[in-house]
Amino acid sequence: MSIAVSVIVRPSSGLRLLHAGLCCGVLASAAACPGWCAPLSCALAGLLGLWRGRPCRNARELDISGVGQLRLTVYQKTGVVLRLLDGSTIWPGLLLLRLGDGDGKVQVVAVLPDSVTRADWRALSLACRAIAARAEIKPRTL
Repeated sequence: MSIAVSVIVRPSSGLRLLHAGLCCGVLASAAACPGWCAPLSCALAGLLGLWRGRPCRNARELDISGVGQLRLTVYQKTGVVLRLLDGSTIWPGLLLLRLGDGDGKVQVVAVLPDSVTRADWRALSLACRAIAARAEIKPRTL
């Protein structure tokens, strides 16, 4: 059975909404803090989270070949061959894929059900589970 999948992962609107709500909650907590240092640090943390901690806004194409090689493409540029790393999360409602290349760079791709279609979600989830199962069977080499 081939596990070849090609999926376009769009930014999750639910994740962006949750992130904005969390940052607004941190900003609002500044009103309940006593003194001047704690409210200032809460306000700075909330603003920094809104400014730097945003989820990715670019659509990505994730291609998995029949032998389990992953390729992540952003803006139709040629993607580099990646591998699924330990620490990836494959849950029924969330995929947090830690992808590493040969240079040691690690990317985390968050895939939520509102990021892809239902058929793509199922295919991607099954392909990731198959890759993870194959990786556990192979011995680690230095």
